[in-house]
Amino acid sequence: MKEYKETLYTSIRKSTSDLAFYSAGYEKCEPGYSYGPRYRSYQLIHFVLKGKGELHINEHTFQLAEGDAFIIPSDKISYYKASEEDPWCYVWISFLGIDSENYIYQLMTGLDDIYIVHNVDIEKYKELIFKILEFQGKDISRYFYANSLLNQIMAYLFEEIPFEENQRKQNSAADEVKFYLDVNYAEKLVLKDVAKEFGVHPNYMTRIFHEKFGTSPKKYLMDLKLKKACHLLTTTSLSIGVIAGSLGFDDQLAFSRIFRKEFGEAPSRYRKKERKEEA
Repeated sequence: MKEYKETLYTSIRKSTSDLAFYSAGYEKCEPGYSYGPRYRSYQLIHFVLKGKGELHINEHTFQLAEGDAFIIPSDKISYYKASEEDPWCYVWISFLGIDSENYIYQLMTGLDDIYIVHNVDIEKYKELIFKILEFQGKDISRYFYANSLLNQIMAYLFEEIPFEENQRKQNSAADEVKFYLDVNYAEKLVLKDVAKEFGVHPNYMTRIFHEKFGTSPKKYLMDLKLKKACHLLTTTSLSIGVIAGSLGFDDQLAFSRIFRKEFGEAPSRYRKKERKEEA
């Protein structure tokens, strides 16, 4: 693995900038190599140079190959794994900033597969990231140079993705609400605040969502959280408290109470049972 991480300025200072480079790297994976589940405080984009692998994020699973890029927004739990037969190698770049989340979500609204950009011109991203990996030292010139290359990468992505400022208006309100829940399900969302975000009354939001998807936003959100909880319980060793916190529950007791009501057993018992059945 090769990595260059900018350490001249603190993460706090970077996070208050508009857009600030954090790190870049290259990884040639061994068969079956995996990373996560984990969440980060920065935005992260990988570009697959060769081989294959899979990404798990927000209850979505994606099979990826050469020419694909995958976006991991900050504070979202993700897990990715190289193919056993044809393990991938990739480059990545990460960044912070006040507007970094907004830029990431703007990119995602233009995608057919949420989080995934297909058929990118991989060589130009590789070239820019490899320039960063050649850096020596941590002086201020490297900081500005890394940020200029980050801006080039973002410019290229917005050129490749058919994003338009009025694109959100072209989608139905129900689709927009669902996308918002898919991306932000780990937050402590209050549905009346979600409705306010889209400039509609909560009752109207519930009605159009139910008409489109056959369920209410509240139930969809809770089902999404519980599905993710089941996945984390069976595939990770994260504590019940960490899982509860990462999914936006008030505390472990509240999570356990809701989980027991839905599945008829405590999260710890569910974990033991599922792992025993897989053995």
